[in-house]
Amino acid sequence: MPLFVTASRLWISFLLVVLLNESHSFAIIVPGELECKALLAKFSDHPLRPVGTAEQETIFKLIDQVAQEFMGNDKFHSPTAWRQRTASSGLPGLDLPEDVGGKGYSARKMVNIFEFAGRHSLDLRDVSGGGHSRTLLDSTKPEQREVMKGVAEGKNYVAIAITEPTHGSDIAGMKSVSKKADGGYLITGKKKYNARLENGTHVVIFTQAPSSSADHPKLNAFLLPLNYPGLKIESLEASGLKGNSFGGVSFDNLFVPEKYLIGEDGQGREILGKHFTYWRIMQTAAAIGTANRALEMTSQRLLEREVYDKPLASMTHLTQPLGKWTYRLHLVMRDLERAAQLYDEGKWEEADELATAAKSEGVEFAHQAAEYALKTHGAQGYSDELDLEKRVRDLLGLTIADGASDVLMSSYVRKKFGKPFWDIPFGRPKEKGQP
Repeated sequence: MPLFVTASRLWISFLLVVLLNESHSFAIIVPGELECKALLAKFSDHPLRPVGTAEQETIFKLIDQVAQEFMGNDKFHSPTAWRQRTASSGLPGLDLPEDVGGKGYSARKMVNIFEFAGRHSLDLRDVSGGGHSRTLLDSTKPEQREVMKGVAEGKNYVAIAITEPTHGSDIAGMKSVSKKADGGYLITGKKKYNARLENGTHVVIFTQAPSSSADHPKLNAFLLPLNYPGLKIESLEASGLKGNSFGGVSFDNLFVPEKYLIGEDGQGREILGKHFTYWRIMQTAAAIGTANRALEMTSQRLLEREVYDKPLASMTHLTQPLGKWTYRLHLVMRDLERAAQLYDEGKWEEADELATAAKSEGVEFAHQAAEYALKTHGAQGYSDELDLEKRVRDLLGLTIADGASDVLMSSYVRKKFGKPFWDIPFGRPKEKGQP
């Protein structure tokens, strides 16, 4: 059943009837206590929970089982603990190739798994599948295939380092460089505000390629063990998404043998683009799961909590946003499923266009929905009795991570209406033929 239909039924079930009484003032008729308890029982079975295929439901059951097992200790929010615990069931290798021990799940199959995992915590966005080891999918180098195999076994966990102190989404502005040397490359640079560097085993580092220029930026991608001599790790503290470490990595004239290069020289931009199309689909799906669970908690709160001898559900200014955010998140989820299907069909540009807009708007919607949920719970929502304040902080972090919302929307406008809408704001010269 479509999610918006389920949400609509929830609304209708406790919809307030406003009648004009004899004194021409408004009297509000609300469900009685017993009716509210009955409604609560009816809808306490998670109306926004994704319904999967038999295969997906097996994965959902595993996630619920481990969540119950880890509840109340540090493992609950630790992606590495989850990956080690679920490796024997195949969770870390779901979307990796079968020849490295994965299950080869399609993007369309994975998107609802990410959504379901996100219901427990946005930290679980790093639990299902190969994560950033998927940058190695097209690699034929034995060492890199072995790293993916270790990921599927729950032994390896791959970080990614793109952002720098003075550069984020502007690839042309990246300061890290790689220069050709006998048998490999010399790389120099500093990355900052990167996750997973302390709890990971490997890192994918992006630099400018030797043939890169301002007009035609080209990247190189290197896969290095995080204990590689010469890598200097810096620790920072993030406001949310604390299941992963946060910090930076620097390297100065560091020699890296050819075997650590992913793909061909100058191919890093294509690797980055294809990977992040997939990654943004999945991260946004996890965010929607995080927000949907907050909305379910809010639906119960509206029925349970009383104010002036009436349930909070008597206040339509509180109940109407429940439907608004449910429906908006439902629409984004449908776009994510479509983007995942396009990705599986090899229609990268179409998938990327949809994924870009969905991540930009979807995570913002999810953050606003969770904030509404927190406020509806009042002081309790702001406390650590519930996990709503964590959901809000985590979702705020994801509006920045993996492509900031405003930058992604500018990119979507460019994809939809043409390159001038990207070049003009940055003062770049017009190309021949541009208006």
